[in-house]
Amino acid sequence: MKMKLLKKGLEFVAVVLALVISVLIVKNLSVESILKGKEEPVSLSMTEDGLPEDFIGRPAGDDIPRLTSAKDWEDAWATSYLTIEPTEIIGTGTGVRLPWVPAYSNSGRRGGTRHKAEVTTMALDLLGEYGEYFIVKLPDGSAILAQMSADTAKSVKAGKLTALPIGRKAGLHQQALAQISDLCRQHNVDTETGLFYCINDTWGESHNFMVQMIRIGAGFLLTLVLGTVFLVILGKVFKEKN
Repeated sequence: MKMKLLKKGLEFVAVVLALVISVLIVKNLSVESILKGKEEPVSLSMTEDGLPEDFIGRPAGDDIPRLTSAKDWEDAWATSYLTIEPTEIIGTGTGVRLPWVPAYSNSGRRGGTRHKAEVTTMALDLLGEYGEYFIVKLPDGSAILAQMSADTAKSVKAGKLTALPIGRKAGLHQQALAQISDLCRQHNVDTETGLFYCINDTWGESHNFMVQMIRIGAGFLLTLVLGTVFLVILGKVFKEKN
């Protein structure tokens, strides 16, 4: 009897473990980079025709102005197309809900709605609905805040990307800023002159459903495979003991 209870308990743990591993793997899956493939860099002349949303978040060409100092950032206009070649980026673990993500979602059986938080801890963002705030170190040693996609951050940290995508100066979310204020003080971050926003909202909005379905599908399949493997191993272990 005790052996059966032990087996049932371990089977439950195995399934939960498979689910946790799957979530961690899928959360870090570079779906955006896979779907985008290799994009053509945007030159300064290309930005003369078109709307800001046509270019923000796309790869920066060699002639897109680089932010190299705190003075450059202070003097930048909200209408300027810019990029940064950071010396370091540091995740804050705090993210703000992306513009194309609906503010409300179905709450469940009763058919009501639930308001999604505007700010969250990135560890809880399983579907990629929030953009993390990063501390970006400029070549002169100063630091500013930037909001970028998880794929962009990973590419920069891995050395695959030298310059951030094209971005613009945007407003800071005060709730998010309050949560990361200590970290900002630690790194002497300029929080008075705005945020460098370099996420492609147009692409994100049009591909949001596809990205989420890929993540959910991959997570389901991975959980099924890992759960089956773990249960088979447990079955063999208990069979040998018997």
